[in-house]
Formats: sequence, structure tokens, C-alpha cells
Amino acid sequence: MEMLATKPINTERTLADIFSDYFEVLSANTPQLQEAAYRLRYQVYCLETKFENPWQFPERQEKDGFDQYSIHSLLKHSRTGNFAGTVRLILPRLEVEKCFPVHAVTSHPLFLDHRRFPRSKVAAISRFAISKNFRKRLGEFISPSAASKHHEIYRDERRIIPHITLGLVAGLVRMSKEQGIQHWFCMVEPPLLRLLSKYGLYLTAVGPTVEYHGKRQPCYAHLDQFLEMAHKERPDVWELITDKGKNCP
Repeated sequence: MEMLATKPINTERTLADIFSDYFEVLSANTPQLQEAAYRLRYQVYCLETKFENPWQFPERQEKDGFDQYSIHSLLKHSRTGNFAGTVRLILPRLEVEKCFPVHAVTSHPLFLDHRRFPRSKVAAISRFAISKNFRKRLGEFISPSAASKHHEIYRDERRIIPHITLGLVAGLVRMSKEQGIQHWFCMVEPPLLRLLSKYGLYLTAVGPTVEYHGKRQPCYAHLDQFLEMAHKERPDVWELITDKGKNCP
């Protein structure tokens, strides 16, 4: 009997595969999940970075006026059930010309260029937060002694921890597709801007840095170009943030 030639099966697991084993990107589309996002923001912005005064939030939920126009994502650590990070996408209000936080801190005309950024297609990235306390607790949970006893279980998890920022980017990409958003405005800490660039994720800086909960760089991105560049430079990252292409615009 003639044997058919077969190609060897590629059993190497991708960054996206490993990430999905340990983290889940959730849409905070219930009151309970929204509350979890606000509580995590309180942890980050009131207790860890102290950008906000905790006394202003007696319910231990950090909120502001943009939340009523926003949708949120959460990053959940599957094994512990803890939330590692959250991010929100502030949606456009067509009746308000200056409807995003960036409009309060810079008068650069680009952010009002409605030909380049049609108002119904642009949204603002905001409250991009990963808890340092989560990283610390997880680091203790995956201690060297524990890792040596359960090497196969913890090896991939240790590998993926530095990449958890990408989970929030995945949430932004998915929310943008669901809402028909094609462009992003944001104000980004310079270290985060540099970190994203290492992953082939590029935001375009506009003007000088501004003071907004510390130094921030106003930026924009055209989502199609953002993803195209990621695919070119880091296809493994592109696969993760688009859910293997499912969430491409």
C-alpha cells in the first residue's frame, strides 16, 4: 500500500495559547464585574500609585464622570480567580466636541480633526491599570520552592507573567471591534509607551508630555495600522491581542 506523505505536526504552543491557559480577558458587562473594575482601580490609583485620594471613594471604588460613557475589560488570573488588571474605552458622544480626557490637557488641533478622526469612530483608552499588588502576590504564590516541585505547571506561567500588559490590549482590541471603533486617543506614561513598542505596538505621540496623574504623553493610533505593524514585527503578539485574528477590524 502506498503511504501518503504527511507533514510533521507543529506541537509548539504559541504565546497566545500559553496566555489563554493562565489569563482570561473579560468584558465587564455586569454590575458585579464593573464593580470589580472600580475596586481594582481603587487599589491601583488610590493605594498603589496614590494618584487619587482614597477618602474621596468611601466605597473603595474609584470612579469618575467618564464611566457612564465607557465600557470596561478585566484581566482575570484563571488559577486564583483574582483580577490582575482593568482598562476602559471611553466612547464618543457625538453631541459633545471635546468629550475625552485628552481634550482637557492639550489644545493640539489634531485631537479635533474630525476628517482624520471621524467622531463616531474614535474612542479614548483610559484607566489602563495592572495591580502591582497582584504581581507581588502571584510572585509569592509561584515561589522558587513551589516551582521546583511543580516545574511543568509553573514554567509557562512564569514565562507569561511579564506579558500580562498584552491582555489589556487584547481587551481594547475586542471592545473596539464590538463598537466599530477605528481610532484611539490616549495619554500614556512614557515607560508604558516604551514597553508597548518592544512588542511592536506603536502609538503616535502628539506634542510634549503633559501633567495628568504624573507625566503623560498624548497619543493616537489608527487601529488598522496599529495591528498591521504588530503583525509585521511581532506576529506572536498580534495573535494574542486579536484572539488569533478573530477581533481584527
